[in-house]
Amino acid sequence: MRFQLLCTAGFAAAIAFAMSAEAQPSSQPQSCTGKPGVDWNQQVKACTALIEAAQGSPQDRAALYKKRATAYFAVGDDDRAMADDDAAIRLDPNMAAAYSSRGDIYMDREDPDRAIAEYNAALQHDAKLVVAYTGRSAAYDQKSDFDHALADANAAIGLDAKSASAYEARGKAYIYKGDIAHALADYDQAMRIDPKEVAEIYNLQGLAYMEKGDLARAVTAFSESARGDPQEFDAYFNRGRANLYAGALTKAMEDYKRAIAITPGYPYAPLWLDIAEARSKKPSTLQQVIAKVDMTKWPAPVIRMYLGQMKPAAVLAAADDPNAAKRAGQVCEANFYSGEWALRQGAKDDAVRQFGVAVHACPKTLIEGNAAALELKALGAGGSGIGKASGNTSEDRVPHQ
Repeated sequence: MRFQLLCTAGFAAAIAFAMSAEAQPSSQPQSCTGKPGVDWNQQVKACTALIEAAQGSPQDRAALYKKRATAYFAVGDDDRAMADDDAAIRLDPNMAAAYSSRGDIYMDREDPDRAIAEYNAALQHDAKLVVAYTGRSAAYDQKSDFDHALADANAAIGLDAKSASAYEARGKAYIYKGDIAHALADYDQAMRIDPKEVAEIYNLQGLAYMEKGDLARAVTAFSESARGDPQEFDAYFNRGRANLYAGALTKAMEDYKRAIAITPGYPYAPLWLDIAEARSKKPSTLQQVIAKVDMTKWPAPVIRMYLGQMKPAAVLAAADDPNAAKRAGQVCEANFYSGEWALRQGAKDDAVRQFGVAVHACPKTLIEGNAAALELKALGAGGSGIGKASGNTSEDRVPHQ
């Protein structure tokens, strides 16, 4: 997720032109970096100023569109990000990074097939573009093609042995293949390469420990993630689950409340808080904490079930989707959360059945499979599953470059 775009003479001239414009603050154009560290909305404005200046070669202007696409994607505006990547490619059809960026957008839309096509195009234009390999590795993960995911992560490491992201990608592929020891080794290597990413990497380590069923180490790793970045949403969201299954219900509720405070629109944290509250025999706060959740999108049907407004069968029907990847994930979640609902109704046999379906049918990239396995173990019903090695949260919106 780190990159550096060299500034050509024409691009430097464009910056100089924009900085001299009386209508723009002198610092604004310098804020168009396409990298973390400058507020993304500020980057949108800065890049727009440079684009409107219309200076430099087509390649220079394409680079500006690509940077603005990165900023739009980071603030959640997929449509404008895609439009800017398209504009960049029209100006410079050989810009591999723009194709890779479109792949990231398709990944965000849960369309791994189109994402892979974009990463393929990126690699046709630049066979050494590491982030296209790591992006394609993630897309193969989403398709449950873990051998290809591992191969792409290995290719990325072969091209850049100092890429922390490449080791992270390989660690995820190893987890999905059930090789936790190699996954942890790769995360350790990523930490050595880029100590600044401690929050993200400790989070990944925590998820690996969840796979091993080592809840104590998972809690410790997630706590280190939170210590590295007190605003790291995944640290609290994932620690909440570890605390929940370790029986530390009060701590679980505190974690979910903190996660909601950091990212109030993320719908799964309220669901897990409700699960923890029900187990603690506390009054539900679900209606209050979903104030900023978009109830026109999945998993709104699951939330409505927990509010007593929908039946499990209706939730399962609502999980259908023409996008195969989305449908698989939503059906998985419908079964798992319906199992949780059955459990709180005292219908243990129904819960065991639905958790069993989730264990065997959930994509390995979702936490619900691992959670269902932990539920079956607690119920004395056995089972095995695998969880999610990369948080699917609103925090993960900075595309590969």
